[in-house]
Amino acid sequence: MTLVLVREIVQDQDLTILAGRDGLDRKIISAEVHRPGLELAGFFEHFGYERVILLGRTELAYLGEQSGETRKVRLRQLLFFNIPCIIITDDLLVSDDLVELCEKKNISLLRTAVRAGEFVYQLSSYLHNRFAPRKSVHGVFVEVYGVGILIMGPSGIGKSECALELVKRGHRLVADDAVQLMKISDSKILGSPDDMIRHHMEIRGLGIIDIRSLFGIAATADEKSVDMIINLEKWDDQKEYDRLGIFQKTARLIKVEIPSTTIPVREGRNLAVVIETAAMNFYLRRMGIMSAENFSKKLRAKVAGEF
Repeated sequence: MTLVLVREIVQDQDLTILAGRDGLDRKIISAEVHRPGLELAGFFEHFGYERVILLGRTELAYLGEQSGETRKVRLRQLLFFNIPCIIITDDLLVSDDLVELCEKKNISLLRTAVRAGEFVYQLSSYLHNRFAPRKSVHGVFVEVYGVGILIMGPSGIGKSECALELVKRGHRLVADDAVQLMKISDSKILGSPDDMIRHHMEIRGLGIIDIRSLFGIAATADEKSVDMIINLEKWDDQKEYDRLGIFQKTARLIKVEIPSTTIPVREGRNLAVVIETAAMNFYLRRMGIMSAENFSKKLRAKVAGEF
């Protein structure tokens, strides 16, 4: 399970520490950010105390209108729970009551100059990125006509050579050999290169080459959504390959179904052209143009007309 420490968001989000330095090693286990409303009114029945608490102009204004004793009671109730930290937005001033309670409870009290609405989005995006499920796979990831294509297959099948040809034809390399995958939603996965080999590719006989230096900055991309998977395999005369493409197969990556197809490899076959065609066909399918299905319908109609 991914864990994020409070001190990490202090550093990454450029936060100021107002109190509770002893709480910087508290663990954040949720990507959600919470602005307490009902809780400040005294309703804690469904309080998600595992979330980062954010107090903006509205919350502090409400607390400021309460009597001193009521404010202390509400803050004590809020800090009774094992919350990770409290962040004040808009560079607002805070009451001594809150500072003293945070010091006593060893809960970090932090501040940012960013407005509340903007900071909620900023911190939520950061935490969702940190908590996103990840996986590394062996393959080559390219962007062809805007389609993110993950090319997979056994070592030596020609994945990198195929990607190199695609780059020469004006497409972009995202990652070679080790592709880092990150699930950002129930239907979307982002692919990116390993930092050590970013913009580089291994070609047997040549060694490591720098794609960006050879072909320019436009020949590489730092990340792209994985739109389809192409599996390369050695041609097997005994195997029956799909010749119509009516049924769209899928492969499962980090619990996301991705359109997938298998392309047999043999001498003389121009894989770069085949993959370009697969990318264009992917776009046609998205627009509802099913070439294989339309051909099949015409064929059935012709056959039916002959009998």
